[in-house]
Amino acid sequence: MIVSFTGDPFLARRAARAEAELRGLEWRLLPPDPVQVQQAAGASLFGPGGAIVDLREASDAEWKALKPVLEALPEDALVLLYDPKPTAARSRWLGQHTEKRDHPTPRYREKVRWVTNEMKRMGLAAPAAVAQYLGELEADLEAIHAELEKLTLLEGPLTLERVKAVVALEPPLSSFDLVDAAVAGRFERAVGILKALLERGEEPLRVLGALSKHYTRAAVLWAELQNRNLTDKDAAALLKLHPFAAKKLLAFARKLDEDRLRRALDALAEAEKAAKTGRDPVLALERALLALRG
Repeated sequence: MIVSFTGDPFLARRAARAEAELRGLEWRLLPPDPVQVQQAAGASLFGPGGAIVDLREASDAEWKALKPVLEALPEDALVLLYDPKPTAARSRWLGQHTEKRDHPTPRYREKVRWVTNEMKRMGLAAPAAVAQYLGELEADLEAIHAELEKLTLLEGPLTLERVKAVVALEPPLSSFDLVDAAVAGRFERAVGILKALLERGEEPLRVLGALSKHYTRAAVLWAELQNRNLTDKDAAALLKLHPFAAKKLLAFARKLDEDRLRRALDALAEAEKAAKTGRDPVLALERALLALRG
């Protein structure tokens, strides 16, 4: 029997560990080495064997060598494959030859719900705003889980203020922050946010893409507002966004007029074109921010 675990690295690993414990296997990740896997999966004098194989960094050559070994294993052999992000071809193989258990990364409301459930599981009592705050951080689940474990060491009630003071993850700077600063005419503040994003490793084109997506979504809401009134819930459903983000976008769209919207979209399109044709992408971004001023 071969069971594969894909999806979010933290969730897939936790599920694989739980399965190993259920089947009495020691949690020991093997490299994708055919000989080691074959030996571990086979029965021994001490009872049935079992292998847990780490495929996170398996090369095409390593997978090509391992695949026939897996296909030739007897049905009673037990192999757990930890493969959070398989290639498309390997994903198809896993679907055909293994019991594939996918654990996608929760997003938006699902991520907040995941944080809420983790807090309950760990016995952490806190206001809903704490789960909302942690769920909106641009951090992976493992990093958030580590912060939750740290919170279990605190004495006394958990308030949002205490959590913000203790959590080591930085709240995300986003297109909202950039747009808010630029539209308010605070160009130096906008450039400062841009610099902070770039220092965190964000690519200029990715920041441009985020700004373009921000205005494109705002344009969708603006067009809809010309025909009917929208509630925050309507905006979230229309854009398929987290309610908090949809609420902010709706408020932003209500302040727009057609001329400002067209100027902003044209400026962002021009900046993206400049960045993709060899010109300085940071300079293109700064010019776009200047053009976003109301």
